[in-house]
Amino acid sequence: VGSSDSRFRARIEQPPTTASHFTSSLSKMGLKSDPSEGPVRTFVKGFLTGFIEAIICYPTEFVKTQLQLQSKSNPEYTGILDCGRKTVAKNGFMGLYSGAAPLIIGSSGKQAARWTGYQTVANQFKDDKGNLSIPARMFSGACGGVTEAVFAVTPIET
Repeated sequence: VGSSDSRFRARIEQPPTTASHFTSSLSKMGLKSDPSEGPVRTFVKGFLTGFIEAIICYPTEFVKTQLQLQSKSNPEYTGILDCGRKTVAKNGFMGLYSGAAPLIIGSSGKQAARWTGYQTVANQFKDDKGNLSIPARMFSGACGGVTEAVFAVTPIET
């Protein structure tokens, strides 16, 4: 019991400090990018990015649209804050998200397509150390944009 107590105490008093232990911990938590990650993982990360972006930005888009569509001769709102306040007073906080579902789904799909296209092409150009040249990054970015246009923007917005 005495020797096992000292080994246990040593582990508590001296936490591992090596960089490999740190990166190993990040990998286990899913926070460190795995160089061999596949397109499914990239697609999911892109989808979540688009989802979060749309959730954060939609209320300002909603208010902007309400201001643009109001009557010019008899406006309902005096400005951005007035529109936001009146919307929340009338429909609750979720009133700022009225009609958000198509935009949220579309933004999620666009980001997923873009990042999957980018990462798939970029993986083909990485050297042994995982580095990517600037021209390869630019070409990968262009391919990501084309992927987004073909698989997300065109089907959704036409």
